[in-house]
Amino acid sequence: MGLMWSMRPIPGSRHGLRLRMKDIFTPMVVNISVYSGHLSQGFSQQMPLASRVTERWYIAPGVKRVDIRDKEVRGTLFLPSGPGPHPGVLDLWGAGGGLLEYRSSLLASHGFASMVLEYINPENLRLEEIDASYFERAYQILKNHPMVQKDHLAVLGLCLGSAITISMLAFSKVIKPQCCVCISGSHLMLLDKSLFELFEEFNRNADKVYVNEDNQVIHRELVSSLHCNQSFKSDVGRIKCPLLLVNGDDDQTVPAVESAEDFLMKIMDHQ
Repeated sequence: MGLMWSMRPIPGSRHGLRLRMKDIFTPMVVNISVYSGHLSQGFSQQMPLASRVTERWYIAPGVKRVDIRDKEVRGTLFLPSGPGPHPGVLDLWGAGGGLLEYRSSLLASHGFASMVLEYINPENLRLEEIDASYFERAYQILKNHPMVQKDHLAVLGLCLGSAITISMLAFSKVIKPQCCVCISGSHLMLLDKSLFELFEEFNRNADKVYVNEDNQVIHRELVSSLHCNQSFKSDVGRIKCPLLLVNGDDDQTVPAVESAEDFLMKIMDHQ
C-alpha cells in the first residue's frame, strides 16, 4: 500500500488536488512503471524497464451498503461479510461536506461495521437542525443494528469531525464508545448548540482567514482565535474512553499540534 499513499501529483499538475473516490464500486486503476535512474519529470518521454497495471478496490466482495435515512439522519452503513455481529465505527469527515464513503467501505472490508455520517447540509435538513442530538441519533442507529456489537464501538473523526467527536465524548450521555481516533482536529470548537451557530462564530472571525504566498487559504488562525475563550473549549477531562490524537506538524487548517498540547494539559489537570 505504500505505493498508493505515497503518490504525488506529477509536476505541472494543478495545486491543491485531492485523490478521492466518488464511486466505491469502481476500482482505482494505477499504472506502475520502473525507469532507469531517478526521474522526477519527463516520464512520458522515457521507455520504462517494466510496467504493470493494478487495481485498488474500495469495497471487498460480500460487503453490504445500506442507505440510512432513519430518524432524520443521513448516512451510509457498510456491513462486512460474515455472520456478525461486528465491531462498529461511526465515521465523521470534516467541513468539506458531502457523503464520502470510501473510508467506511474500506473499514467494512476489514471487518468493521462502519457508518459514515453526512452532517454538512444533509438532504432535506438545515444546519440549524444539526446539533448534538443529530450525532447521538446516528450513534444509536449504529449501536442498535443487529449486525453491530453494542460493546465494541468506536468513533473516527477528521478535522471538524474530530472536534465534534471530542465534544460528544466530553458532554454526551448517549455517545459512550470504547475508543476513538481523532485526526487533525481540535477541542477548541465546542458543539454545544447547532452547527449553524458554530459557523456563525467562525464568520464573526473571518478576518483571521488569509491567503499565503502560495495562494493557499489558511484557516488555522481562525480556530486559534478561540483558544483564549474557555466557553469554546470542550471539557476534555470528562473523557473516559481511550483516545488517539493524530496530528500533522504543518496543519494550516487547524492548530492541531497546539491544540493537542493544550488538550494534554487539561487532561493532566484532571488527574
